[in-house]
Order: sequence, then C-alpha cells, then structure tokens
Amino acid sequence: MEGLSGAIVERKDIRSSLAPFWVAPEYKIEYPGGLLRALTRLYVEYNEAFSTLVAINREWESDYRYVADPDSRALNFAVQIDMAAADADFLQSADATPEHELLSRLRKRIFEVENSLALYQLLDGLFPAGGQRCPPRGWRAALDSLRKQFGRPLALLAVTEQKHDDMLASEFGKKAGEALTDDEVLRLSGFDAFWGPQQFLDHLAERQGECAYLLYVRASDPIEKLRRPEACIDHPLLGDNNLRRIIKANSLTFNIDNPEWALGDPRRINDTKCYLPAIGTAFQIHDHFFTPKFEQHLQKKRPYLEFYGARLSSEFTEGIISLGLDPAAVEYGRQILRYKPAQGSYGCYGHIRGALTDHEVRRQLRRELLRRGAYIVQPELDPLVVADQHDRKFTGVDKVFLAYLEGRPAFIGGFRTLLPADSEDARKGRNHGTGPTIWAEIVCNVLPGSAQ
Repeated sequence: MEGLSGAIVERKDIRSSLAPFWVAPEYKIEYPGGLLRALTRLYVEYNEAFSTLVAINREWESDYRYVADPDSRALNFAVQIDMAAADADFLQSADATPEHELLSRLRKRIFEVENSLALYQLLDGLFPAGGQRCPPRGWRAALDSLRKQFGRPLALLAVTEQKHDDMLASEFGKKAGEALTDDEVLRLSGFDAFWGPQQFLDHLAERQGECAYLLYVRASDPIEKLRRPEACIDHPLLGDNNLRRIIKANSLTFNIDNPEWALGDPRRINDTKCYLPAIGTAFQIHDHFFTPKFEQHLQKKRPYLEFYGARLSSEFTEGIISLGLDPAAVEYGRQILRYKPAQGSYGCYGHIRGALTDHEVRRQLRRELLRRGAYIVQPELDPLVVADQHDRKFTGVDKVFLAYLEGRPAFIGGFRTLLPADSEDARKGRNHGTGPTIWAEIVCNVLPGSAQ
C-alpha cells in the first residue's frame, strides 16, 4: 500500500458543474522515460488499429482529411490512456525492463484509449505550475500545433442540443441559454469557439456552406441513450447527409457516424472499443458465444457450476488465452472479468463485472448482448490502494495524455484519480473522476520528443 502525502486542496477556480475538484499537489507520480516510450509505442499501434475502423467508417473521399498521415492512415492527434495505477515497483523497474516485456505488461494494465477528450480546464490548469522537469507541452501546446500546421481556428462542436447543454455546464460552468463568449471559450478550453447545432448552422449560412474552422467533435450520445440504448435521439446535424459530410471533412476526431447505422454495424466508430483486440488488451464476444452445454447450466445453481465449471465455448477460451489468462480460472470463478459494450458507450454505462460462475452476471451479460450488441472482455484488475496520513484508503487509476507535437508523439500530461475505497463507485469499479475524487499529477523526467 502506498502513502498519499501532503494536504488535500479544493480547486475553486475550475468553472464546471462537476465541481468541487480536490487535488493533492504534493503527491506526484513520476513516469520514467522507458515507460513513456512504451506508452508511445502503444499509441502508434492504436492509430494503426484505428485505421482499419476508419476505412470501414469512410463515406466520402474528403472524410477526416486533416487527421491522416501521408499514407491515409488514421492519426488520432491526442489520446487519453486509462490504465491500472502504476505502483512504485512497476515504475522503478520500467527502465530496466526490455521493451517487449514492458509492452506485454502494459497491455494487461490498459483499460481503454480515448480519442475524444473532455474537461479541458483540468487538462490545462489543474496543476498550473506544471510539475514538469521539462518545458510545458500540454493540451494547449497540442492545439497550437494544429493551428500552426493548418492555419485555421479550432471549434468545439456538440452535435446534439442535449450534448451542447451538458458541455455548457461541465466544460464552462454555464446554464442552458446563458451567454458564453469566444474569449471565455478560449480561456477555459483552448478552443476558438464552442458550437451546438444551431451555432454550426449559423456559421455555415454566413459562409455559404463552407466551414472555416477545424472541428473537435463531441459526438457521444446523451446519458439517456447510454442508459437505454433503444432510446431515440434527434440528430439535426449528423442525420443530414450533407451536414455530416461537411463535419467529417473538417473533423479532428474519428467519431462521426450516420445515426441510421444500428448497434453492431461495423461502420460505427463513435465511442468504439473495437480497437482493443487489435492492440492485445481485450477480446470480443457476441450473443452466440454460449455453448449448448453452457445454456443448460444457466438455470443451475451456483455450487453445481463451481464444481463442474462453466464449459466455455472455444471462441471464449481462445480469447481468454490471448490475454494470458487461465481458462480454468475463468470457468471455476477464480478470475473476475469485466464486460464492456463494444460500441456506443462510455463512462461505465453497460459495464458488467464479476465471475462467470455467478448466475446474475451471466443473466445480465445475456440480456445486454441482445440490447447493446457485441461486448469487449478484459480481466478485472485489483486496484492500487493508497492511504493518507489518517489511514483513509483510496483506489487509483492512471490517465496518461499523449499527442502529436510538431509531427511527433509526446507526453502532454497525466493524472492519477484517487477514489475513496469505501465509496459506492469504488466498490463497483467505477473510477472515472467524479464526486469525491482526488486528483494527483503524473509528471515526466524526459525532454519533449524523447519518449518516441
């Protein structure tokens, strides 16, 4: 167990409906150069895996023209890697570990790689002194690199009215209908403008249908849709073929779908996790993975399953082996797994965790496979536990941010989120930076560009 040093301070200057934000300014986690190089390698692999998804998603030749390399491969210019918090032993041994072995260890620790980032005030200003041992190269440096490269301003675009109102509150601390100037947007987020559907339409009308900005698109579904995938959402922008074409042509993010594409359609790319199997951190299942023998077990009592095992299908067994896990440990309930919707979900909505020998876990999985389509499977990892001077315990998750600066991938910052271990979210394995979370800074000890 690690110790949480120093005072816990409330940051009252962050303008967001998600406040308060608590930080531990004296507790810093230093990532060595070897670990950053391995993470950067995974960042490159992630872009390679995403290229296949982008090719299937493509509707027009002009799609994503500003975020592709010379060979038309996808280039997610900035990402957030969510992973199990690295303990002191892991960090200290990273530089001495051969790269291939370190990469293998990292694949088992990574939960997701997110290409549509949020909470820009946290990215840019939660630790204003930087805490870095090298020149600043954070979120705003990544945005400035894009402005310099393309000579165009950057707009933050919410594609539905619900998303616009949610972001107005969470990103800028404003209520629906409250005025927000471009100067405020730039100061709080780093973007030159923030638009909802109507503001985007107004901009196109002023420019005779041309978009003068590059678009950082926030296309995630509203909470209602995440809770009930069968809910209908109005898409005034993406539901129009011409508007969707314009957005995709100017988008900096690979997350633009035709709303008519149903869950399970391989063309869907928004909030996808289908890249995870390609980078070796998960495997995918569909609603047919249960064998007939397993189906017979569904109505049996738990002791029967614990004694005889769950009799996994070959598809499931192969997936378990691909992650370096023991199929017998899964069959007999010794290995806890986490199941995530492969498409259209974020923030732990639709997640299921537990032993496959648990009847309720299997019942939920069967139901959600039919409601939400394919699922991604990963091992559930024991969280790092950190204790403060009062012996209060917290569970940690590391969030590492990488971006292309001057055409090269670089570390631009990171956080460790610490959630009280006795909180409901911690007990349910939902550590994503809300409520009583304490934020600590991840720092680097290498110069820009040296983590390639």
